[in-house]
Amino acid sequence: MPSTCDLCDALDPSVSDCTLQRHLTPAQPRVLATNAHAAAIPTIGAYVAGYLLLVPRSHVLSLGGLAQDARTGVDMLMRDTAARLADRYDSPVLGFEYGLNAAGHRRIEHGHLHLLPTTADLHGWLADRLTGYPIASLADLPTDPAHSYITVRDQSGALTVYPVATDSQPRIRLRHVVAALDPRLEEGAWDWETDPHTDLMRRTVNDLAPAISRPLP
Repeated sequence: MPSTCDLCDALDPSVSDCTLQRHLTPAQPRVLATNAHAAAIPTIGAYVAGYLLLVPRSHVLSLGGLAQDARTGVDMLMRDTAARLADRYDSPVLGFEYGLNAAGHRRIEHGHLHLLPTTADLHGWLADRLTGYPIASLADLPTDPAHSYITVRDQSGALTVYPVATDSQPRIRLRHVVAALDPRLEEGAWDWETDPHTDLMRRTVNDLAPAISRPLP
């Protein structure tokens, strides 16, 4: 029986019918890269081809809630997958996570990192509004469950953490900001509920599955 978490279902090979799979063809895999701690999957609302989520196997509110070895595993998967995206799409690659440590405040309460080919300068946009600090690896994410954060992997590969108030209103919609900063996209492209971009999700799987379906160390 499926769980109540769409991302847990997406990573579970025993679940054949889940929210993500319904946007793909029956023959398409939904897990495109994996290691012991996390997996890369296409995202509903993929407004550019190559838009993936890196999802930890453990169900946590944010990546900072993972054990250190699991955070290291997600970091390894991020670096490998970002390099493959950059090669496949001949594009710089952006990563980001909103580490909101508050239950009941979002539809998907399973921490995940967005990773996509884009020139959108999310790091610069946030730096104009928030105070951040660099980290060397996702292993160094803040781990205090009483505090929330935004993490950005910029197009150079550098990681920055921006502490944010857990009850911040209005909350920054990072997908919306990235879409607005990407000159290829039209207004409204970010809204996955209005347009899940099923065509781009399927293209992403077709583009990447032959290259990155093998397990990673």
